[in-house]
Amino acid sequence: MGRQVLENLQNCIYFAKEELGEGLITTDIYSTEGLPVVDGYNSNEKATALFANITEHIRKAVNNSTMSNLGDYYIINLQQGTLDVVIVGDNFQWKLLINTNKIKLGYLFSIFLPEAIKRFREALNN
Repeated sequence: MGRQVLENLQNCIYFAKEELGEGLITTDIYSTEGLPVVDGYNSNEKATALFANITEHIRKAVNNSTMSNLGDYYIINLQQGTLDVVIVGDNFQWKLLINTNKIKLGYLFSIFLPEAIKRFREALNN
């Protein structure tokens, strides 16, 4: 991975921290294999490995079905007001654990997520 791509991915983490504030519990950008973590905030390497596996299983299930391919992201609604949002790419994923009690979901889905996906795609294409 080139230096510019790494810097751009780090900027994605900074963007999430700035935009989500206290609503962001953890975030990591990692390879599709789960490790190594490229950059993160309150990183959890076990969680990244787990979510890399989850993404692989979802992709296989979707590809083996009559549904269309996996889109830009998926969401897992967890207990205690948290959501795991995983933005997927070919070689990297960006996982964000969000406290839904501290962020408005309208903002998350209408403003933050489209911009985060755009920034993630641009970072990987540089």
